[in-house]
Formats: sequence, C-alpha cells, structure tokens
Amino acid sequence: MTNKKEIPTKCKLLLDQWKENLNLTNYEKTKFKDTLNQLDFQINKLEKKELQISVHGRVGVGKSSLLNALIEKQIFPTDIINGNTKTSKSYKWCKSFKSLNKVDLIDSPGIDEINNSNNEEINFNYVLDTDLILFVIDSDITRVELDSIQELLSNNKPILIVLNRCDQWNTRETKRILSSIHRKLSFCKQKIKIALASSSPREAKIKPDGTVRSEHKTPKVDILKNELKDIIDQSGEVLLCINSLRIADQFYKLLKENRLLKKREEAQILIGKYATLKASGVAINPFLMIDLITGLAFDSALIIQLSKLYGLEVGGPSARELVKKLSFQNSLLGGAQIGIQITLNIFKQVLILFAPLTGGLSLAPTAPIAIIQAALAIYTTKLIGRLAAYKFLMGTNKNDGRPQLMLNYLLKKNLDFRIMLGDFKFLTSSTEKNKSYLLP
Repeated sequence: MTNKKEIPTKCKLLLDQWKENLNLTNYEKTKFKDTLNQLDFQINKLEKKELQISVHGRVGVGKSSLLNALIEKQIFPTDIINGNTKTSKSYKWCKSFKSLNKVDLIDSPGIDEINNSNNEEINFNYVLDTDLILFVIDSDITRVELDSIQELLSNNKPILIVLNRCDQWNTRETKRILSSIHRKLSFCKQKIKIALASSSPREAKIKPDGTVRSEHKTPKVDILKNELKDIIDQSGEVLLCINSLRIADQFYKLLKENRLLKKREEAQILIGKYATLKASGVAINPFLMIDLITGLAFDSALIIQLSKLYGLEVGGPSARELVKKLSFQNSLLGGAQIGIQITLNIFKQVLILFAPLTGGLSLAPTAPIAIIQAALAIYTTKLIGRLAAYKFLMGTNKNDGRPQLMLNYLLKKNLDFRIMLGDFKFLTSSTEKNKSYLLP
C-alpha cells in the first residue's frame, strides 16, 4: 500500500512518465502550448506543495472581506459599493499547514458582475485552475449561484460553500436557510459541505446625540477557519493531485481529439479504397457465393488496416469475426444484404439463361443490376468501416494511460486516498459523449 506521504511524489512521477510517452510532435507542442504551460505550472505546484484557494460567488456577497477576515489583514480591497474587485488578486496565507509549504488565497470578480462574456470566461477558467473553491453566498441560494455550482462540479472542482453574514439571522432562521440550500443542492451525488461565517458583522449603536450608527464588530470566521484547516491538513496534497490530473486529462482530451481527427481523414481514404475494390469484384462476378467470400475478404482486410490505424491491431481470424459481429448487429449488413444479393443474382442468372433465346437482348438489364450490386457493396463497406472505426475508437480509451487511469491506480493502492476523495468525486472529461465528428 502506498504511504499517504508518497502520493504527491507518485502522482508527479506518473504524470512525468505519461507526458514523456505522449511523443508530442513540434506541431502539437505549438498548438497546445498554453495548455502545456498550464499543466507544467500545476505539476510544479504539486512538486513544491503549494496550494491555491480561490473565492467565487455573486458580486457583493463579501468575498474580499471574507479573505481579509481569514488572514486577519486588510489586503483585499473592499467598498460599500458592490463589485469592488475587478481582477483576480493573490496573497500568501501566513499560516502553517501539514505537508504543505504554501497556501495562496485568491480573490476574484463576482460571477454576475462582468458583462463581457469573454472576460467572464477568462475569470471562470482562472478559478477552475485553483485547487479548492470557497463558494460564497450571503442568503438562500439563487438560480445564478446554482447554475455556477453545477458548472464547477461538472468540471470536477472541489467546493466548500460559505454562508456569509450569518449575524443577520437567529438560530432558527439559519437552520431554515441551510435546509433550503441543501434541498436545492439535492442534484449533487455527494453532500456539499457548508461553513458558516460573518466576515464583516455590524451592530447598530446609538450615539449621545441620539443618532444611530452602524459599527464594525469582530469577524466571526472561526468555524470556517477550522473547517478549512481540517480540509487542507487532511486533503491538501490530494487536492493538488486531483487538480493536476484534471488539467492533464483536459489536455489529453484536446490532444487525442486532434489526433483522432487526423486519423479520421486517413480512415476515410482507406474505407473508400476498399469500397471501390469490393464494388468492382461484386459487379464483375456472376456467382453469389464468390461475391460473399470476396466481400468478407475485403471487409476483413479493411478492418485489419483500420485496427493498425487506431493502434489496436487485430489478426485475420479476429477481423473476420468482427465483420460477422458487425453484420449481425446491422440488419442491412446481415440478412437483408444476403437477401438482396440472392434476389439480384437469381434475376441475373435468369437473364443470362434466356440470352440465347432472345438473341442476347436479355443481357441488357444485367448492367443496371451490377450497378445496384456495386452500390450496395460500397454502402455496406462504408457502414462496416464506420462501425469498426467506432469500436476501435472506443477501444483506444481503455488502456491508453490517460490521467483518469493514474487516479484509479492511486485509489487502488491507498485506501485513505479513496476516503479523502469521498467529498470530491473525480469524473474525467472525455469524448464519449459525442464521437460522431471523430468518425470517418
């Protein structure tokens, strides 16, 4: 079993070996330069044990004041006017944590503040790159906040929700708000943790002249601070590993799709070549059995070539078995194709037999029949090629060393690692959702 302290080292070693085995071309290095730099930056953080925590949420919920309360310094600018934070800002948290050398706290603009969609996307991507997100709300959760949380979770981001400004409610009201939030978050498979805080509490004071003024009180963030410290101490290195593997998986998806799109063009040429050869053989030959044997031979040869193209080489017997399996799965390639071929061949044979009696005139319709047979051969070959390409495409996902498999390896080797990931489910991004554009 892998020692917990060895997890980051093992993870970095696996990532380094994986990157080396990718054998990137100069074109790929240039095309994916930004993503590679992002990955290298995260792996460097993993090696140096430097964690990044960002705040995220609507404008005016007290994100900046919350960070100031945590670090007990007025580092992040706050203002009575909502939306004071326009750009992201980072500050080192001068606090000691187990197994980590550095923890940075990052402030970010509100999710409903930026009108420019391009800037909003840049801000969201920046938040995604951090290792843990404090999602700050200041009341019952809104539709905008729910949508943002769902998007973060779909990107495999660990979240701690912070209910700020709890000084506004009594115990009963707070319980009611928490209950409503949990109910609205019921779509989540894992129960998301919610920490209570009051980053900038105020209290009404009556002045000697009778006027009422609002005065600042000491921030109440001890519960959040303890919750956050526990998460960082227990799972800080795990969070770094998860984010490293997430970014690696994101890069691998882009790289693989780019390579598969290139193979798509090569596969189209291969399928077209074998479709033409098969059509020529079927159109010229008058005997059904030879047509079927020839067709099977061409389809098997096509599958062998496609398997080589997708890096999953199969032999002749396996190729023939796959052709039969694909034919069985598709009615046109199975019984329907044989039925049509038998009908056309019988009709062709009858016309040939009656040729002497008609002075050869009955042979005239055999040309259109041959054309129909050729068209059928082309269609079925293309369909078999596409189905085979899909199977090979799926097969390349099983044992290709992608980052998700690295995580699975670490999970199997260490039980504690699996327990720590209980709240933060890692779901790799993949091309399984829609592969049609990758097929020939």
